[in-house]
Amino acid sequence: MENGIEIFGEKVDVHAKFCNVSGRTFITKNDVIDRCENYEYCYIKKVNIVTEDVVASFGQFLKKIVDECIDPGKDHMSTYVTGVIIGNSINENARKVIHKYCYSKAYSFYLRGWCDVRFICIGINNNEVISNKAAKHVQKVYQITP
Repeated sequence: MENGIEIFGEKVDVHAKFCNVSGRTFITKNDVIDRCENYEYCYIKKVNIVTEDVVASFGQFLKKIVDECIDPGKDHMSTYVTGVIIGNSINENARKVIHKYCYSKAYSFYLRGWCDVRFICIGINNNEVISNKAAKHVQKVYQITP
């Protein structure tokens, strides 16, 4: 986990990463049948007001992360790049852009896995969480609880 870093000219307040490696063995630990690696990278950015320009810029940043930083190995199964923007309020045009945002990439016809981008926006004043389709099932994790 890193705080206050700059990647590709974009300032990110928090960057976190997670890796899960699992596999099947035959009789002993040394007899590995197969392995799969699952990754998640989370980029969190704090702004005052979430506007359409902020969302578009951060969306391009997430695409660039996928295209230039994700390097699937032979055991790669999936990678999720999660972008979170936290603001006091969310502009109506920004909501539409977030709902329509979609980016995923398959590696070697899915033989080397895939990568999906999850985009989440949090409005602190209204306690609202807006997300794209890929992030719907993790939206509750980012919900503000009283």
